[in-house]
Amino acid sequence: MVNKKVVFYASIFFFSLIFLAPHLSAQQLKIGVFDIQRIMRESKTIEGYRQEFLKSIEAKKRLLKDKEDSIKSIENKFRKEMESLSASDKKAMEDRLEKELIELKRLREDIDSELKKMDRELTQKAFANIGSVIKNIAEKEGYAIIFERNQAGIVHLKDSVDITKKILNELK
Repeated sequence: MVNKKVVFYASIFFFSLIFLAPHLSAQQLKIGVFDIQRIMRESKTIEGYRQEFLKSIEAKKRLLKDKEDSIKSIENKFRKEMESLSASDKKAMEDRLEKELIELKRLREDIDSELKKMDRELTQKAFANIGSVIKNIAEKEGYAIIFERNQAGIVHLKDSVDITKKILNELK
């Protein structure tokens, strides 16, 4: 079974050629390819985004750890004093512990949501950055079409059409 993405991108490519052919009769069709995975691995700009995200994760982990430690302290106090507490004090302590556990759950959910949002925003920022660099290279060097190597289903290509290194240099 043929991958639907491959068929889709191949169709776009061939339709692009059909529509561009009259305009390109006097000029050569210049095609470029880039590797987004390599850019995400090697770009210092992307690494900066990744470090920003990791710092946020560490800060959030500290918040969770502090809350968990607070709950453990309450649990330990409750266990130690359980036999000497009156029924109403036991109930109050259980209620406090339950409230703290609910707050911890809510905090985890909030942090998870916040981190997912930040990850999305940083990813969008990175792709916007990469997109503008690709557009600049395409305009400056006269590329008619530029594909992302993995999404286009490209099996073989000459190194001369791979512009990944140019993109990485411009992202600096």
